[in-house]
Amino acid sequence: MNRILIVEDNRRIREGLQALVENAGFRTASAGDYHGAAELLLTERFDLLITDLDLPGGTGLDLVHYARAVSPKIATILVTAFGCSEIRKQVQELELAGYFEKPYDPAVLMERIRSSLGARKRISARSVRSD
Repeated sequence: MNRILIVEDNRRIREGLQALVENAGFRTASAGDYHGAAELLLTERFDLLITDLDLPGGTGLDLVHYARAVSPKIATILVTAFGCSEIRKQVQELELAGYFEKPYDPAVLMERIRSSLGARKRISARSVRSD
């Protein structure tokens, strides 16, 4: 079963997103800041990272770089209340699985989560066959 790490400093939003994702059948863990998320990424395996941009202790983009350093195949989705063209440009350069500006449609986010995890499985299957 796929495992998703949710990183959001607003407790209500974090818990709501966690409930949404768990109700869709995924296993989750969550953190409220950069350092808590980094610790989880070091000690546990995740298939997908969903992170807010603005976090205590660092940015969501910093966390994406860190997550990819410790788990190169992790898919990532960035969520922010502060969208701007510079952030969108960085998202494109990083080839994230998704980018959402708050408020976002939960159904669209769930669709992106499912498609991101499906794409990750297809890539992993190709990697195994090419070895």
